[in-house]
Amino acid sequence: MKIYAWVENQQLFTTEDKNLAPSKAIEFEVENTNDIVYDGSQIRLKTQDEKLQELKAQKLLELKTYVASLLAQNDYIITKIAEAQIQNDTAKVEALKQQYSTQLQQREAIRAWNEQMKQSINNAKSLDELLNLEIKFKEPTNAKTT
Repeated sequence: MKIYAWVENQQLFTTEDKNLAPSKAIEFEVENTNDIVYDGSQIRLKTQDEKLQELKAQKLLELKTYVASLLAQNDYIITKIAEAQIQNDTAKVEALKQQYSTQLQQREAIRAWNEQMKQSINNAKSLDELLNLEIKFKEPTNAKTT
């Protein structure tokens, strides 16, 4: 699509309608209006590296939010164990760890998967590689929840 971009008061403006753009506007052919940036001295298209870094940041935020939602489902277990630890009730701590061993193992698996995903996102070399990374935890086949 054709986009017309210009700067006023150090702020970037864009429009698809040439009639709305001032005569000083620069014409760009882009897939996405977010590909146009003003870097303080010129209006230009984002580089592939800028797009890659931006998508990495988005994927990392998506991962963080997703992992937090997975862990939140059984945070109450961690609270119970922490309370027993604060009370120096080691017998209760051990009993809770045994009672909730499956959930604790699942949390550990989620954290390990999270670290692997972070590494995959940070190591991605292309936009396609990043776009093909699915942020979806698959429970190990030997784990079961209660």
